[in-house]
Amino acid sequence: TLVPVVAGLILCSKSELRFDTIGFLAAVTNNCADCVQNVMSKRMLAHMRPTQLQFYTSVAALVLQSPWVLKDVGHLIKSIGSSSGGSDGFDTDDEALYAALKGGTPIDSHDGTEMALWKLLLIDAIFYHLQSVSAYCTMGCMSPVSQSVANTLKRALLVWASILYFHNPITNSGILGIMMVVSGVFLYNHVRRIHQS
Repeated sequence: TLVPVVAGLILCSKSELRFDTIGFLAAVTNNCADCVQNVMSKRMLAHMRPTQLQFYTSVAALVLQSPWVLKDVGHLIKSIGSSSGGSDGFDTDDEALYAALKGGTPIDSHDGTEMALWKLLLIDAIFYHLQSVSAYCTMGCMSPVSQSVANTLKRALLVWASILYFHNPITNSGILGIMMVVSGVFLYNHVRRIHQS
């Protein structure tokens, strides 16, 4: 019953204007890693609360990502230090990042409003934290496979929302893909209920 879900997600993704095979394979690999994470998180939820699990996974992510962050920050500091009043030591990305972090250069959004980069990062962090804790709470109520199926539905809906938001042309395969994912999720839940009883 998971075949319609996967096939529908493939149809949704392939109709995107910027479809890339390497990106698609990275997304599939990420899906597999998410499945493993769901199984392990479900086991860990037997011993701790969702907020505790979120804390420990955040610390692990910080430790794993710190070398790359420190390397980028070091490069930025080196660029700032080597620029003597002018923009000789900066490349354009460094200038934009430095100005956006200082709040000097606003980031234009799709609807014309402007926000500083640090505000956007703060909003992103808050919403990611809320999404992660709610995912762990949901995981405590269902099986890891059901959680993965629900995540697949969420991703298909995100593809559809991005099509609408960025005004990409809607293709028949995209519509068919969304319908396949939604019906596959309902079919999976129906078969699971029958199998349990």
